[in-house]
Amino acid sequence: MSCHEQKKCPRCGNAFECKPGNITECQCFGIVLSDEQRSWIEQKYSDCLCRPCLQHLQQQVNLFREKHGL
Repeated sequence: MSCHEQKKCPRCGNAFECKPGNITECQCFGIVLSDEQRSWIEQKYSDCLCRPCLQHLQQQVNLFREKHGL
């Protein structure tokens, strides 16, 4: 696996650099998703998302849970 991959976010279309060979330097490092959040995102997208989209979707799942008392 290469250290750096140029990717296009499947949600917003923005380009970003994925670093699967060095996760601590990857743009997604530090974003903590619950199992529920991860499952919800994986059902909708099959590839990596950019950091802003991950953060937005993380908030959406939280808001959905609050709204529906889950």
